[in-house]
Amino acid sequence: MESLPSMIRAFVHGGRQMRHRRWSCVEARGLFLLLTGVITVACAPLPAKDPDPTLSTPRTSDFARGGSAPWPTQAWWQALHDPQLDRLITQALAGAPGMAIAQARVQQALAGSEKVAANGGVDIAANAQLSRQRYPQYSIYPPSLGGSYATSGNLRLDFSNDFDFWGRNRGALEAALGRHAAVEAEAAGAANTLATAIARAYYQWQGIDTHLGLMRDIEARRRQLLQLERQRVDNGITAASALHPLAADVAMPRHTRVQLETRRQQVFYQLQALVGGAGAFPELKPVALPKIQDEVPANLSVDLLARRPDIAAARDRVQAALKGVEATRAAFYPNISFTAFIGLDAIRAGHLLRTGSEALGATPAIHLPIFDAGRLHAALAGERADLALTVAQYEQAVLTAVGEVNDAIVRLQGSERERPALEQQVQARQHDLESINQRKRAGLADQREALRLELLLFALKEQALNQHLQSLAAQVDLVKALGGGYRAPDDPPPP
Repeated sequence: MESLPSMIRAFVHGGRQMRHRRWSCVEARGLFLLLTGVITVACAPLPAKDPDPTLSTPRTSDFARGGSAPWPTQAWWQALHDPQLDRLITQALAGAPGMAIAQARVQQALAGSEKVAANGGVDIAANAQLSRQRYPQYSIYPPSLGGSYATSGNLRLDFSNDFDFWGRNRGALEAALGRHAAVEAEAAGAANTLATAIARAYYQWQGIDTHLGLMRDIEARRRQLLQLERQRVDNGITAASALHPLAADVAMPRHTRVQLETRRQQVFYQLQALVGGAGAFPELKPVALPKIQDEVPANLSVDLLARRPDIAAARDRVQAALKGVEATRAAFYPNISFTAFIGLDAIRAGHLLRTGSEALGATPAIHLPIFDAGRLHAALAGERADLALTVAQYEQAVLTAVGEVNDAIVRLQGSERERPALEQQVQARQHDLESINQRKRAGLADQREALRLELLLFALKEQALNQHLQSLAAQVDLVKALGGGYRAPDDPPPP
């Protein structure tokens, strides 16, 4: 049997005779076998296929609590029945700079995937060229042309195509599409973060405004107590030294009110920055705080993976990295391409449209990666490192999601456990205040006693307000932790 070098020499020698005779079927079969042998022998060592990574899922026992409540909808804030909040979030989602950045990243990823998709198609180009030059006298040109100037020209159509037999272009396209899906999920996560941040700031503003009303009432009651005590001093019933602590009590809510007004203004500008956009920022009006919903959805361990945009994005990046590994592994196979052209070509431009200036050709080609100084293996190692990184980021995203859900659930449950005791205290003080008012009307109780009881009632209302705000913040955080109504594209809709 002939050796490979002798077969190649025979192939080269036979190629010199191609202009004199046609190839026989035997010679064509021999060329095919030769090319097959060259491909088999010459290709770089092919690395083993990477197994699909195993991605963890949370367990039911990982969560602090389960329930039967429905999952948040995409426009979850509408369930709070506050038109003012609806306008703020709608305006922010439509024109906030953060959302514009997220959408620009989506378009950037989409353009990148379209660019990769175009790399795997047939390329057809039309070319036209005119060239004025002097042809050398002592060269390959005939005496009629050598030593003279002439304008040459050509018109041609060029065709080229890379045959993606091993899936290199397909893998690169799937990787690009996976990155685009990840960026889309991240954009949904940005919208969720923005909506929940606006809701938190909005209810913080409402809570401060309500707190300011309580401080005004407390200051008024303490001022009444001071006036009553001053009357007693004027009547010689009480010493003047009794006025000093009461005057300090009047100044305390005034100081707190100044702090709250400053804080309310800060929150207002924070809210204005969150909403952004070109539209005018609406004037905020005080509204009643919504009722607390402390129920938790069912099937947290299963559905959370499809409901969190950050987990969906991390999963898409894992799949994109896996396709990137496959595309880089396909580079170890030979690359087969085909180019062709057809057109007109003439050394003298005046002859370009004459019969006989037709030109055409075809060039099949094969690229064999034999020795590349380790570039292919280095590229594959880099893609495998990217895959390991995305898997680790996915695992971290799952742990973060479980932690955020548990944190919101524990805070919401803990805050709501305080509510019954506070409500009982408020009701008891209100009952006491009604009794004192009845005794006062009968002349059996002092006005000061009723004022002191009102101050105790206001202090309890202040505690109840803080508890309500804590529960409301935990409820909004739970909505965010549950994905804010996001659904992965491959997740089926609820029945």
